Amino acid sequence: MRCLLVIDPGGRVVLGDVDSGVRVQVGGERPAPPQARRSQARTAVWSPAGQWTAWSLDSQELDGVREVCLHDEGSDTTRVIASELTAFYLCPSPCGRYLSHLSPGPLGLELAVSDVRTGELRIIERGQPLFWSWSPDSSRIAIHVEQRVLVAPADGGAVQLLSDRAGSFVAPWWMPDGSVVFVVDDEIICHGPDGSVTALAAAGTGRFALDPDGRRLAFIDVVEDQPCLVVTDLLTGERDVVTTERTAAFFWSPQGLRLAALVQAGPSQLQWIVFDGEGVARLAPFRPGGGWLRDVLPFFEQYAQSHAVWSDDGTQLVAAGLDANGSTEAVVQSVASPASTETLPGARLAWWAAE
Repeated sequence: MRCLLVIDPGGRVVLGDVDSGVRVQVGGERPAPPQARRSQARTAVWSPAGQWTAWSLDSQELDGVREVCLHDEGSDTTRVIASELTAFYLCPSPCGRYLSHLSPGPLGLELAVSDVRTGELRIIERGQPLFWSWSPDSSRIAIHVEQRVLVAPADGGAVQLLSDRAGSFVAPWWMPDGSVVFVVDDEIICHGPDGSVTALAAAGTGRFALDPDGRRLAFIDVVEDQPCLVVTDLLTGERDVVTTERTAAFFWSPQGLRLAALVQAGPSQLQWIVFDGEGVARLAPFRPGGGWLRDVLPFFEQYAQSHAVWSDDGTQLVAAGLDANGSTEAVVQSVASPASTETLPGARLAWWAAE
């Protein structure tokens, strides 16, 4: 079964089977108070190991429900873990114990962490812009807020400032050894656990992503005034130009064997190109959905660390698209069959669910 986590046009969180087309609402059909019926799911996320699914409810009405809900897959129970907030992005910790979320607050954007077991909520940082990355062991969070990069313990405690002159970039990334990668001035740097600083590459436009092993760095560089997507092997120094086409986003596969990039394929169309270290495969073009264009692609480095566009085995990609009539659908494509496309209708947002 190939399962997708979907937010449908009606604002429900559902699981959709690509093969059968069967769709099941997460947590089951359940009665809700009148004010909750006027609220819709804004975003949703799976925990890394599939222990739970979380989603945020939002409403355009003043008395509508605004909360974060969590469905435990083991006990098949649903509960509210945060209330009276409008969370528009959710990011689980690698271990699944915590759920971090971003919401507007009275003093700017607020990064908060909810303990899934106890329900305790802790505000970690405020400011704008605000992006972050969980450490591999889930104990710390690297945060890019305004011009600062800092590391904060997930359960509270002293915050470590790494830089107060961060360059133009989105989310920091952790190396497996506990180093943090971010942009300072015009360089992508690695800040080691011992305080050492190593320059990895010229920052170019500041858009970059690390593979899961922390060995290969993909980034947008500018060569002779031409933006291009480049992959650099940080061990050997080998450098590959993947494409000089206009690139909207790029995502490493779970095993780090492939890099998928979205390039413009014509008016209102995008196309996946997949780089495997030796060559590039082109998948069929598709029309992206408005939610993806507005909420996801401008911040793809953040979403790459929380939501799966790649299937677990690194062979298929999913995107939120539009059909010929302008209706939303999930667009599923396989690297092995570049010309073929499968769809699951009624998907305003779609990600691979944990298997």
